[in-house]
Amino acid sequence: MNVSFCFHLLRLCALLILLPGAAYASPVAALPVWQVLEFEEQAFWATAQSRLEFPDPDEDQDHWELTASSAIPENSERVIHTFEPASGQWLSRDRLSKGKQDQRLKSYTYGSDDILRERRAPEGEAGTAPGKWPVTSRKELPYPPAAQDITLTSPYMLLLLAQRLQQEGPGASREVLVHTDFNFYRARMTCGNGVPVEANYALTGDGEISGERDTLAVALRVSPEGELAEKDDFNLLGLHGEIILLFDAQTGLPLQVRGDAPRVGRMQINLKSATLRTTAP
Repeated sequence: MNVSFCFHLLRLCALLILLPGAAYASPVAALPVWQVLEFEEQAFWATAQSRLEFPDPDEDQDHWELTASSAIPENSERVIHTFEPASGQWLSRDRLSKGKQDQRLKSYTYGSDDILRERRAPEGEAGTAPGKWPVTSRKELPYPPAAQDITLTSPYMLLLLAQRLQQEGPGASREVLVHTDFNFYRARMTCGNGVPVEANYALTGDGEISGERDTLAVALRVSPEGELAEKDDFNLLGLHGEIILLFDAQTGLPLQVRGDAPRVGRMQINLKSATLRTTAP
């Protein structure tokens, strides 16, 4: 074990002690030790990149926010999630998508009775903020019946919820509902022993972290919740099918995501950089 990694591990342990309730309470309500994660993978001619940002919430804040950005050639999206800290239950979501010739903003507000979905598109003067674009459609979506009993969340949030689950160790499992656009899915997460992974990522302030790491795995099995309202659109970081998340057994950082990619087949997306949380909120 090299000196850089020893320092990295000690720093993570110190952060875990500082985070509120981490030593005594269930990990489901604790902030992750990372603040920014970046993933990247190249397949044939294209490079896929994803970035997750989880800033420190204010001390009296009753909701947390996660921002996820993904990009492939000529297409990108930025999704801002607002959610309930302990469960991951969605409160609102803004999804800004940009393609080669168009862009749009979809906003979702998760109310007590239904989900308000608004779609906006630019019109007229260039440079107008997306939130001020005119509304091109507005729909009220009913919740699936199961949403009365289990958490409703997003594909990106599965990575955070899986990280919390793997802290409970092999055999732990949890089910949540996932909402994409018009579709709903049921995702079952199951934690087990992983396989060794060759890590190679940049840790902000500590340089490169590399070498073989033991992992814990969380398997995601996703199926439609009822009849899909439109074409199947579930994916996590661009992957679908049976998805496996591999977390460093010592630090808990997500090192690799495995799944199926369109026109490519089975592939893996690797952690390329991480920024740790430097202060406890």
